[in-house]
Amino acid sequence: MNTISLLSPAKVNLTLEVLGKRPDGYHEIRSIMQPVDLFDEIKIEVLNGNGIGIETKVHKIPTGKDNLAWKAADIFLKESGLRAMVKILIKKTIPTGAGLGGGSSNAASVLVGLQRITKKLSRNDLMDISPKIGADVAFFISCRSAIAEGIGEKITMIRDLPLFHYILVNPGFEVSTRDIYKQWDKFQTGVKIPGNVTETITLLMNGEFPLRNDLEKAAIDLYPEIKTQKELLLSLGIKAVSMTGSGPTVFAVFKEEKEVLDIYNYLKTSTKYKVFYVKGISGWHRL
Repeated sequence: MNTISLLSPAKVNLTLEVLGKRPDGYHEIRSIMQPVDLFDEIKIEVLNGNGIGIETKVHKIPTGKDNLAWKAADIFLKESGLRAMVKILIKKTIPTGAGLGGGSSNAASVLVGLQRITKKLSRNDLMDISPKIGADVAFFISCRSAIAEGIGEKITMIRDLPLFHYILVNPGFEVSTRDIYKQWDKFQTGVKIPGNVTETITLLMNGEFPLRNDLEKAAIDLYPEIKTQKELLLSLGIKAVSMTGSGPTVFAVFKEEKEVLDIYNYLKTSTKYKVFYVKGISGWHRL
């Protein structure tokens, strides 16, 4: 086998705590995340030769070293000692710069796909090299509900977390994660007190949603439209509403499918927003 195709999922941050800025300039975080069935499609082909080629029909996405999928292939080849030509085809559905982890997921797809084709590295090896690529890549290697800590590279699986139902509302513009963190830095003083993650998980298990995103205020300061999106969902009587990642996508989360459909059918006709109905997943999905 020298070709593999994978569905590369998005993720939702049910919680996102920013615990402080580290001496290296990165931010220490803790987040409860769940992968969802909004997918890009990734096809990976390994051929004789040398180099990395990326093809995508989305013109604004880089196809060279600035693409996390390219970085993933490059690091895999270096770490494995494999000499090969890697061709990557990316079909995008996940909005870019949206807080949904699409770029990190694409990178993880490349690592997982190359591992399955070549058998050159172990899963533990993939976890070890993931932080060199991006913060959320390690989460997508296992692609299961988890707590992410550190800069996102320390992953603890959450067994038996229900697979929730979500409505995602995206305004169609991208945000810079770096800019959001810079804005967060401006307002921070003193020591950050982390929440009780065990208690939060217990509530989630019971179908309650103690949502939290410490980046939300900073994101709204820079992009007031995010507040408008939240207000839209709250005006429909939804109680569990938050922003995912560094935004600008806002989500509503539900325990049961029957709670979602009427609201989604109303919102999906919007000409202002991209609206998705998605469900939590567990594990990789192959085409």
